[in-house]
Amino acid sequence: MKLLFINQYYWPDMAATSQMMTDLCPRLVRAGHEVHVLCSLGQYDDGTGNPAPKYEVQDGVHIHRVKASGFGKKSMLGRILDYLSFHLIVGLHILLTGWKYGAIITLTTPPLIGVYATIVKWITGTRHVCWVMDLHPDCEFELGVFKRTAILPRFFDFLNGMHFRHADRNVVLGSCMADRLRDKGVKQNRLIEIPVWGHELQEADPSELRKELGLTDKTVIMYSGNAGLIHTFDALCQAAVQLRDDDQYVFLFVGGGKRIDEIKAFAEKEKLSNIIVRGYFPREQLAQSLRLADVHLITLRDGMQGVAVPCKLYGIMAASKPCLFIGPEHCETADAIGKHQAGVTLDTNDVRGLVDTITSLHENPELWVTRGENAYKGYKAVYNADHCAHLWFNVIYEIDPKLHKH
Repeated sequence: MKLLFINQYYWPDMAATSQMMTDLCPRLVRAGHEVHVLCSLGQYDDGTGNPAPKYEVQDGVHIHRVKASGFGKKSMLGRILDYLSFHLIVGLHILLTGWKYGAIITLTTPPLIGVYATIVKWITGTRHVCWVMDLHPDCEFELGVFKRTAILPRFFDFLNGMHFRHADRNVVLGSCMADRLRDKGVKQNRLIEIPVWGHELQEADPSELRKELGLTDKTVIMYSGNAGLIHTFDALCQAAVQLRDDDQYVFLFVGGGKRIDEIKAFAEKEKLSNIIVRGYFPREQLAQSLRLADVHLITLRDGMQGVAVPCKLYGIMAASKPCLFIGPEHCETADAIGKHQAGVTLDTNDVRGLVDTITSLHENPELWVTRGENAYKGYKAVYNADHCAHLWFNVIYEIDPKLHKH
C-alpha cells in the first residue's frame, strides 16, 4: 500500500514525533509498503546543523521536505507562523496529490493538518488515519490561554472534531485520550490505542558521568527533557526547599523549555545548592545520563490528562529506572506506572508525600531497584518499538482488508 505520513518533523530532527515516525516508517517499508513522508525543511531544535535536503530516501522511506518558515519554538508567535506556513504549503500538496496514495496518516503537529486529508477522502476515497499525539485547542482551553466561549478557538475545535470523526482510524496514546475523542463524537470502532515507545539502550556505566557532575554517592532525582507549560514543578521546588540542609539529595534538571528558566531562577532566589540545571547531554551520552538517576521525575498539570502524554516515561523504563510521577491520579502515565509497579504517583500539591518518597530512595534503595526492574519488564512487554509497530501493521491492514495481516 502506498502511504503518506504528514508531520512537521522527521529524521534527522530529534522531536519526539519525529523519532516515533523514524522508527515506524522503515518497519512499514520492510513489511512491503511504499512509504512517503511530507515534513518541514526547518528544524525543531534551532541551529542544529545544516538543513536536510528537500528530497532523499532513508531506510527505504521517501522523504519530501517543504520550505516553511523556521522561527522555531522560542516564541508563541514564531510557532504560529511556522504552523501557518506549513499548513498553506502542505495543504495545497495534499489536495493536489493526495489521490495518489492508498492512505494518508496525519499527526497533530501542526494542529488541524488532518482536515486536508479529510477533504481528499471525501473526494477520492483515500483512507485517512489520524495519529493523535496531543490535542489542540483542548490544551489551550485547559491552560486558560483560550476562553471556551471564544469564537475562533471554538471553530478550531469544531474542525478538529470533524476530521477525527471522519477519519477511518484515530490512533491515540491511551484510554484518557480515547475518552476525549469519544466526547467529540468519534465512534469506538474508529479508535485504536497504541502507546508511544522507548528504545533499547546500550550498556553504559554512569559512574564517570556522576563523577564529572559531582554526584558520586548522591541520591539523584532527575528531570530530563522539555519543561513546558503542561508541566508542574511547584511541589518539586518546595520539596527542594525542605531538603536544602540534607546534602544527600540532589535535584538534577536536564533539558530546556520555559519552565526550566523558572526553576533556575527559583533556585537562585532561594539559594538552593541542591538544584542543578543544565542543558541536554549529547546523544552519545543518552544511556549514561538516563542511568545516572536514582529516580526520574515526570510531571503533568491537572486537567491535562488525555490532552498530552509525556513520552519520556518509556525511555526511563527502557533504562531500568523507576519513576516518580507528579500529576493526575488517572492518566496514561499514572496508569502505566501503577500497572507495572514501576514507581510512585503523587498529587500535584502533595509536598509532604513527595519529600517522604524522596527520602525513601536512600532509606529503602532495594525497593526502588525492584521498581526499576519492573519498569524494564513493562518496556519489554508493552512499550518497545517492535511490539507497537505490529499494532500499527494491524491498523494498516484494517483500513485495507485486501492486505495480508502481518
